[in-house]
Amino acid sequence: MKKQILKTPFLEEIINVCSTIYKLGWAENHAGNLSYRMTAQEVEAYIGKEWGGTRKYNLEKPCSKLGNQFFLVTASGSPFRNVRHDPEVHLGIIHLNEKGSTYEIIWGFRDGRQPTSELPTHLLCHHERLQVDPNNRIVLHCHPTYTIAMTFIHNLEQEAFIKTMWSLNSECVLVFPEGIGLLPWMVCGNGQIGWESAMKMKEFRIVLWPHHGIFACGQSTDQALGLIETVEKAAHVYILTEGKTNQCMTDEQIVELAHAFDLKPREGIIEENK
Repeated sequence: MKKQILKTPFLEEIINVCSTIYKLGWAENHAGNLSYRMTAQEVEAYIGKEWGGTRKYNLEKPCSKLGNQFFLVTASGSPFRNVRHDPEVHLGIIHLNEKGSTYEIIWGFRDGRQPTSELPTHLLCHHERLQVDPNNRIVLHCHPTYTIAMTFIHNLEQEAFIKTMWSLNSECVLVFPEGIGLLPWMVCGNGQIGWESAMKMKEFRIVLWPHHGIFACGQSTDQALGLIETVEKAAHVYILTEGKTNQCMTDEQIVELAHAFDLKPREGIIEENK
């Protein structure tokens, strides 16, 4: 390593977002995980060319577009509340080989820790988002309370869910005009749910796992967290009103709002696009 990783701005940013998510109550126990794709400048400044891996692992599904990339990742079983106290235990940096088929740990995960068990899901999501947005850097998973509660009450048909979200708060169509990807209930972890989440990331920056939590991605931690905050605020309003609104934003108002900000909402959700 060229410089001490613990002193880097990007690591402090990750530590801060972990603390924020925990304080919001969205990362109980060891819930929540994230991954950050380092920039070439960060790799050059803080890692350099002379480094050695400590442990190497195969990926069941190779991610060819992520070849030779470095990721800062949270550890498996590490509560977000503890990340700040000992980041070298609860965080680590991994490097993928040229084919994106294996990764090795090059820093962190002290005391035998491993990357989050949902690392394959994160890498698959990065792989798909990178082809949509080359500047995508972050994939963030947590358990926002009201968003989860809404999935117990609202129809889980994707288009209906998006329309309700857009109608509850003016910010929603502005922040996520592409809508929200909604999966059917599936066993959490990796396997099929990881693959399905990545496929949703081809179209959406937000994916909901009903009765469980949310995945969001973005060019920065602020952007990914902002997406989740916006969804959670709308879900909070929905729960407070018990889904029985007498009035909310109409299709015409949503269209007017989107046009005012030169945005094109996802087709098939509101009347103008049907």
